[in-house]
Amino acid sequence: MSTYYSTTLDSKNIHFLHRSIIAKALNDGDSITTIAKELGFSRQAIHNEISRGTIEHIKTDLTIEHVYDPYAAQYKHDESAHWKGRLSIIDDCKELISIIESGVREKLSPEVIAHNIAVMYENGEITHKVCYKTIYNLIYSKKLDVTVDDLLYAKKKRTKARRQEKTHEKPEGGESIELRPDISDRIEFGHWEIDCVVGKRKGKSTCLMTLVERKTRYGITVLIPKKSKKCIVNALKKIKSKFGKYFYDVFKTITADNGCEFKDAIGMSLALKNGKKVRIYFAHAYHSWERGSNENFNKMIRRYYPKGTDFTTITNKELQLTINRINNYPRKQFSFETSASLFIKELSKLNISIQLTV
Repeated sequence: MSTYYSTTLDSKNIHFLHRSIIAKALNDGDSITTIAKELGFSRQAIHNEISRGTIEHIKTDLTIEHVYDPYAAQYKHDESAHWKGRLSIIDDCKELISIIESGVREKLSPEVIAHNIAVMYENGEITHKVCYKTIYNLIYSKKLDVTVDDLLYAKKKRTKARRQEKTHEKPEGGESIELRPDISDRIEFGHWEIDCVVGKRKGKSTCLMTLVERKTRYGITVLIPKKSKKCIVNALKKIKSKFGKYFYDVFKTITADNGCEFKDAIGMSLALKNGKKVRIYFAHAYHSWERGSNENFNKMIRRYYPKGTDFTTITNKELQLTINRINNYPRKQFSFETSASLFIKELSKLNISIQLTV
């Protein structure tokens, strides 16, 4: 009877080949003890396997006999294995589905959604909580009514070939970023980064001038008629009038790229006769990471106004509602505080109380 067995079947689990051998051995009259010893399983395991795979068989004389069928045993095993493991978190707590889906549709990142769920869990509003990785997994596995395209940042960036650096004429009145004070620690308030968000390329279209404060990541955006030096200076004058006498306390330095619209560094400095002015610095050509806060802010704007958007169709009120939403977005780097709340705290330290919208 030992010729029915193979030494290559060493396993902690019973497979279909084991079941075929068990059926053959039982047909030859081998005992459960013998089968268990030869296959390397406990007697109880073989007994349970035979009980699971035993079916009623109608013989030719219409009498019924109980026999072990390896195919029936395998089918029952596969059916039971399908339900292995604990239920998914969305099966345990159905209310999480609507919370996650609404959060994704509102362009909240999974990190922010997980934080909001944790707060609701601590307040006793829901009975379960999830981490942001679980939310990502639920979205990617298509178990929710939202897709990857609904995420704040979903698609991979297209890599661009490195362009050869060229020498640029230094704008009059501006200085290289190498001469800028060391503000990499982002401890001091009042250092800004500036850039433009271009609208529709063909035809008439306005642009956006964006300013982002490095410490709080608070952004200010102004609609400008076109991408030019004069429009940039006029937009800065508009911001200056908003902050009034506190302007030079809030704006200490501005770092720009080498775009032609920022060449009027003297006009951008808004210098006064008493010597007060904003120091203007220029990043190296093709070094966008030297103005990373502004680049990330512009990327968030592009979620609402993709490339090719005609800004002539957008009112200043609509724009400010979008910018307020970005500034009031919870930031993981600030323990889920918002840029707006941090900016207000910095203004309060300077005894400044103004309406933030420009």
